[in-house]
Amino acid sequence: MKLGARMFKTGLGVMLSILIADWLPFVEPVIPAFTAIIGLQQTVRGSIDTFFNRVMAAILGGIVAVVMVNFFGNSPIIIGVTVTIFIGILRALNMANVITLATITLVVIMLRDHDMIITSAIARVVESLLGVTVSLLVNVFVLPPKYDAILYEEVNKTSSEILVRLRAILRKNGEYSTLTSDIAWAENRIAQSHSLYTLLKDENVWSKRKLPMLKRKLVVFRALIVSLEQALALLSVLHTHTNVMFQLPEELRIQIRERIETLCSAHEQIFLKFDGRISPLEVNFFQPTQGYRQDLMDSIFEYAAIKQTATQEEFERSNALMLITGQLVSYEESLIKLNTLIRSYRIHHDEDEYQADSLEGIE
Repeated sequence: MKLGARMFKTGLGVMLSILIADWLPFVEPVIPAFTAIIGLQQTVRGSIDTFFNRVMAAILGGIVAVVMVNFFGNSPIIIGVTVTIFIGILRALNMANVITLATITLVVIMLRDHDMIITSAIARVVESLLGVTVSLLVNVFVLPPKYDAILYEEVNKTSSEILVRLRAILRKNGEYSTLTSDIAWAENRIAQSHSLYTLLKDENVWSKRKLPMLKRKLVVFRALIVSLEQALALLSVLHTHTNVMFQLPEELRIQIRERIETLCSAHEQIFLKFDGRISPLEVNFFQPTQGYRQDLMDSIFEYAAIKQTATQEEFERSNALMLITGQLVSYEESLIKLNTLIRSYRIHHDEDEYQADSLEGIE
């Protein structure tokens, strides 16, 4: 079993909530502990943004509970109706993200004795506020999430797997069904990368001086994901039209293979540039190889040209070759943009460290 940061922080939040509750009069530890579990957000900004909503919802729940019990009692029917109305109020106030915590507070208050309803309401609201406050402080000051490091490792590992399979398919290595499942796996990993990128955008920045760095970082990571998607798209189109690829003239097939392998090597070296293992000014072979690219395009267009008398098979082969070529160009363009962005980022922020070997255990 691997102990992640969020698991540790949840346990710490529960422990602190119970300890503090034991020190306070009229406060029971159940609600603070439960609230600390639910209240821990994935990002620091998420915790801060929802903190005030939770405070308002807890206070509003206490007020509604006191009013309903004093006027209508606390029978199961009244409690059910009150919960329904209260949820509607929270939704109207755009506070749907705190419905669970606020409703729990409401129900607990209404189940108390009628004679002690006000005292109970104050105590339960304090308990809820204690739990959300502890969860916020733990998330802010104890092992704050570093989604940039997690996202980088996710993109790096997924890219490595895709590039290995790209090189393999160029030599007709591997089973068709296995590659199909590998592509599905890569699509899931890219979806995970998008989720992590969303969390990274919500990362809180305490210093305005670091805000430009975060913005540049977001641009770089978006480009990393786009290049990853383009590499997978190239793998998919080669996988779909693998028969066409290996029916091409040998010289043209070798040209395409060498160009793709050049791009794969560029992709790998751009990662080395980002994690600081080569100079930001390196990996500039796109421009010197433009002549090879033009020769390849000329060869492809010459072979793909079809006459009016072309057969259906020739037309389909030409169409497949154009799809491969189009995706090859898209992949190269994404790498050129990524290389430019990472060069600029590393020149301005050389203090960032993204060595994959140093990322073990960050989750």
